[in-house]
Amino acid sequence: MKFYIKTITLWFENGAEKREINFLNNKVNVITGEKSKGKSSIISIIDYCLLSSYCSITEEVINESVSWYGLGFSINDKNFLIIRRKGSGGAGSKDIYFSSDGVVPETIEKNIDFNKLKGILEAEFGVNENIVIPYGGKKLKVGQKVSFRYFLLFNTLSEDTIAHTKIYFDFDLYKDREKYREALDRIFYLVIGVDDIGNVLIKEKIDSIEKDLIRNEKRKELASKKESNFNREVIQLAHYAQTLNLIDQKLYTFEEAVVVLETLINGFTSTNLSQNIIRKEQLEGEKRSLVRQIRRIEKFETEYVQYRNHLNESRDSLLPIDYLIDNYSEIIPSLEVNRFLLSLEESLTKVKELLADRKNIPLRISGHLSDLRKQLETVDLELSNYSVNPYEQIGEIQKFIFIGELKAQLAFYRSKWLDDETTSDIYLLEEELEHLKQELKNTDEIRKNLLDMLEESVQKYYGLIHSMGVYEGYKVTFDVKEKVLKLRKPDSPLPTLIGSKSNYMFLHLALFLGIHELLIKLEERYVPQFLILDQPSQPYFDKNNSDIEDVEDDDRKTLKDAFALLNTFVSNILEEYKNGFQIILLEHAAAEYWQDPLLEHFYLVEEFRNGNALIPNRAIVK
Repeated sequence: MKFYIKTITLWFENGAEKREINFLNNKVNVITGEKSKGKSSIISIIDYCLLSSYCSITEEVINESVSWYGLGFSINDKNFLIIRRKGSGGAGSKDIYFSSDGVVPETIEKNIDFNKLKGILEAEFGVNENIVIPYGGKKLKVGQKVSFRYFLLFNTLSEDTIAHTKIYFDFDLYKDREKYREALDRIFYLVIGVDDIGNVLIKEKIDSIEKDLIRNEKRKELASKKESNFNREVIQLAHYAQTLNLIDQKLYTFEEAVVVLETLINGFTSTNLSQNIIRKEQLEGEKRSLVRQIRRIEKFETEYVQYRNHLNESRDSLLPIDYLIDNYSEIIPSLEVNRFLLSLEESLTKVKELLADRKNIPLRISGHLSDLRKQLETVDLELSNYSVNPYEQIGEIQKFIFIGELKAQLAFYRSKWLDDETTSDIYLLEEELEHLKQELKNTDEIRKNLLDMLEESVQKYYGLIHSMGVYEGYKVTFDVKEKVLKLRKPDSPLPTLIGSKSNYMFLHLALFLGIHELLIKLEERYVPQFLILDQPSQPYFDKNNSDIEDVEDDDRKTLKDAFALLNTFVSNILEEYKNGFQIILLEHAAAEYWQDPLLEHFYLVEEFRNGNALIPNRAIVK
């Protein structure tokens, strides 16, 4: 994707004149100088202006002095300008000014929503809703939209990464490094062209259909099990209906049972019931009525006997009254005693009268009880003539309940297990899946070929290095799983363990230059055509002293070899592919490293020496 950075502009908190740094396309743009002058912060500023959620710009001197960061760049032949308010506490600001023609405003004010600008950049990077994460991880979800920022992993080699022995991509440049590590695995084949957007969409559809098929197969399997169980249940229902004498006594197949039971449901009325069962039910009703009457009369007899016994007891308790009245003259006479004795005498008289009137239970009651018992014997005798099959003892209401349940179960069967909709769905899905698989490109062969092409491209630049010592002439092998470059002897399939940070620095350069040339050759669109390198000279400079005079002659030659490699790469892109590419080189090395001999594509942007730095003295917040 055509892309190059034109300017970095800083506006300051104290109102000092803005700071502007200009870059050229098709050049190795060098910012060199002393340590702690802000060179490495160039990467963080560019990343921040390209909508990082975090602000990783050094707070001391730089972020505390700057109010707005600006990045002017060309993308797909369009001139964009993004100016973003400085971050606070590590969080990025959502206050952004955007110009689609690259014009710097007189006064900076927010004029665009963060997500809207993100959508604009995604469109320029070729990212849309169809570019999604193909499989999930701890940080990324399957189907999640790919961020354009993931492609920036191919555009930087920071100080910590450029000579690392095990890491080749700038995961540590991002606060959520694990997400970017997962993202690289998931976008790598898309980047190098193994999967085009059409193939990505087909794969996504295939994945969706396969999941639907699994769900439908499980549903079908479950339905099959339930249908098998229901077949047995239908046979059992038919047998039960036979015990109720509702259908003929014969053996039924499942299909026959369904038909005969449905016929039973449609034609069932109370007249279908056995006359014997109806008569038996009538007799049982008569029996229950007779038993209730007999029990009431028997209860009356019991209570009447208890009543007469109570009267006899009362009479016996009052018998002494006659003696008291006959011998009244011997008792101390008084009005109260006289009244009391007369009252007791009256009670005794009433009890005697009651006992005289109700000596026995009325004959009509005894006769009625005898009649009821005879009737009960007659009913029991008739009942004994009927079958004692327990199913025949079920009442008419229960028959209707059975018919109702039978109707519900058969209706459920018809709607659920005889419905072939699931089978039809599976057939259609399988047809569509087969069609999509025919359209899907055979990526296994494409993948192998493209990885071979990648290694050839990397080998091309590795072969231009003259500072690998004993490893000169070795073959490069790209470990696609670990995303690292390895060396092996030409006659050996096994990788060789190597040492020296200088060797690893060259491997990093060879890999990234090889990747970018392949992407330009294949005209892949997702990765911008620029590369930022932070201090490839670090294996040769003492961190405490960056003086050019302290570098050994051999190391001078090695570093010049690295710079010559970059210069050759730009020449190849310009001449062989008639395309463009920008490199930004942040360095300690002085200009003589690319001026003697002259490297025509190197361009000195600025030297941060003799008081010159990213943040000028006039802008530093005191």
